[in-house]
Amino acid sequence: MLQPTVKFSAANIAAFKKALRKQHDMLRSGHVDEALASAFGFKSHAAMLHILNQLGGSTRVVIQIDPCLLIVRLEEFGYHGLSLDAVRRLAWDLPFPDAWRSDETEGAMRGRFLPVAANSR
Repeated sequence: MLQPTVKFSAANIAAFKKALRKQHDMLRSGHVDEALASAFGFKSHAAMLHILNQLGGSTRVVIQIDPCLLIVRLEEFGYHGLSLDAVRRLAWDLPFPDAWRSDETEGAMRGRFLPVAANSR
């Protein structure tokens, strides 16, 4: 199944965590941190933070969210009965604050690869 793709940034992780805790208010903050790390493919929240802290502001890392891994990790913490469809829908529909595509960045990248006109000098 196709997974939602987002820019790997602290703002996007915080937005997803906030939305998930708003949807399921019984979830503890630390458990959500660990589950989100799992959903992004990390073994722990500390491992995810290590990579996140190494990224610069101009670095663009795009990552997929796996809602199944998130649900499995939350079940390991004792949260049962969470809807996979609801979490998947949340991941797809959430307006992430840090878009992985921006018109300005995309335009700059396209401009770098355009050939220089022969009569431009």
